[in-house]
Amino acid sequence: MRSSLKKYQNSNLAHVEHADPHTLISLVFQHILGNIAAAKGAVDRKQIEAKNKMLSKVIGLIGELQLSLDMKSGGEISENLYNLYGYMISQVNKANLNNDNSILDEVARLILEIKSGWDAIPQDIRKQYG
Repeated sequence: MRSSLKKYQNSNLAHVEHADPHTLISLVFQHILGNIAAAKGAVDRKQIEAKNKMLSKVIGLIGELQLSLDMKSGGEISENLYNLYGYMISQVNKANLNNDNSILDEVARLILEIKSGWDAIPQDIRKQYG
C-alpha cells in the first residue's frame, strides 16, 4: 500500500514540476476547494484541530493567489481580484471562529466562479503568458 501511495505522490509531484503557470493556478484553486470541503467535514465532526489546519491552508493558498497578481499590468481586474481575495480570507477567518459552513460555502462558490473563468481562457492566450 505504501509503495502505491508513494508512486501516486511522485507522479503528482512530477505533474506539478512540469506544469505551465496556467495549470499551476488551476491546481491552487482545486486545492482550495478540497481543503474547504475537508474543513467543512471537520466542522461537522467537531474536529477543531483538523478544521484549523485545513482553513490555514485555504488562507495561505488564497494569500498566494492574492500576492501573485500583477497589479501593474492587471489594472482594475487585478485590483478587484486582490480585494475579493482579501474578502475571502476574512470570511474564512470568520467561518473558522464561528464553525460556520455556510460561510465556507460562499467562499467555495466564489473560488468556483473565478476558477471557471480561469479555466475558460483559450489555449492560445494561455501560451502568450506561459
